Amino acid sequence: MFVLTNAWHALGRHRAYSILTVILALIMSFGTITSAAVLTKQTAAHGTEYQAQKPTAVIRPGAKLQSQMKGDDAKATTEHYLTFTDYSPIAVAAQSKSLSFTYSFAETVPVRQSDSLKAIAGTADESADNTGGELLLRSFYDAKALKNNDLGEITLVKGKKLKYTDTKFTGALISKALADKNKLTVGSTFTVANPTDASKKYTYTVQGIYKYANPATAKSYTLAKQNPDNVIYTAYATAYTNGLDPEKSPKGTWAMPDLDITFLLSSPADYQTFAKLAKKSMPKGYELSSPSLDAYNKKLEPLDSTASWMRIAQIVLLAVGGVLLVIITIMRTWIVRRDEIGMGLITGVTKPRLAWQFIVETLMLTVVPIALGLLIGGFAAQPIGKALCGFATPMSTAIVSSAIRNSLGGIAILAVVALFGPVVFRTANLFKPAGPATEAKA
Repeated sequence: MFVLTNAWHALGRHRAYSILTVILALIMSFGTITSAAVLTKQTAAHGTEYQAQKPTAVIRPGAKLQSQMKGDDAKATTEHYLTFTDYSPIAVAAQSKSLSFTYSFAETVPVRQSDSLKAIAGTADESADNTGGELLLRSFYDAKALKNNDLGEITLVKGKKLKYTDTKFTGALISKALADKNKLTVGSTFTVANPTDASKKYTYTVQGIYKYANPATAKSYTLAKQNPDNVIYTAYATAYTNGLDPEKSPKGTWAMPDLDITFLLSSPADYQTFAKLAKKSMPKGYELSSPSLDAYNKKLEPLDSTASWMRIAQIVLLAVGGVLLVIITIMRTWIVRRDEIGMGLITGVTKPRLAWQFIVETLMLTVVPIALGLLIGGFAAQPIGKALCGFATPMSTAIVSSAIRNSLGGIAILAVVALFGPVVFRTANLFKPAGPATEAKA
């Protein structure tokens, strides 16, 4: 009790050092555990969570080939379109290596507008005989193909989803902008015409009205069919019934749909193996990529940016804060306490007892603030991470236990520094004769 009472009174006598120690301990513990949550999330995002991804793989024209494909030149464009026959060697090569994959696909063909459905005009539209039409008809094999739509994710504003297996299904999804322009609602019917034969018409029912989740802002399009809002989405079963199958449509005309197969793989490692195999069989000018992994890595950019500066901030906080705490502890227990230590020794207090008192003082100044900082930081880590980088950075047992261990280590170091105050005090100084200057003052 004597030591505890003396320690408490000593903290009051050296209030400035006590307050600084409490503030630093609180800030360091709070900052350490919150930054640790963000750094742990980043490690997991690039580690276990990345390895858990089910990558998509697509084979599409590279930039050079795309520059050769013109929206008003059917021959220069469609002669580069791939068919199922072109994809077959790639699939066979993957199967030969026992790669587990599934696939889905979409096909796209231009169609002509009609009185019942007028396209949103482009800035320099040309005749449908040159472009194949003012609209695009994109047919999906299944819901996975729609999910992997390269024009962007769509959200239904009204209506219902497509039916993918019913060959009698004539439903289609149109954009809100196109629906508003033509005053169409769910249940309305509209007609479009074949890209090479205007006499062949196809009638669809508005199954739903969509909008893009991330629409392009203030962008103009030379041709109407280049505008994503002029795209009609329907099921492949319907397109097949209408005779719009890639293997039956001649290259060199707009009747040849653009086939886009998406391979669905089991892991990033499988994707890397698939990529090596695919590149051996890919047509010239085509490139392989993984839209899902690209999107995943893009999504991680705010997290990576936040983790980058937080990692530096954590190092600076621990280094500077740790040095300051050691200096303050030395000042509090070595420099300003010499007279107190000497008086204690003269009155019979032993060095071990004084050392124990200084240790108790250090514990009183650090244990509670550190515990409070860890507690507040533990609860605040998730919302702070969400606000800074858009990711929830939840606390985990591993983070908490590591923070506690490190904190206890820091407290132990400060306690050792504190006990050296009385330990290194030279008892001989108590009986050292006063110098001339001291005698003159007297």
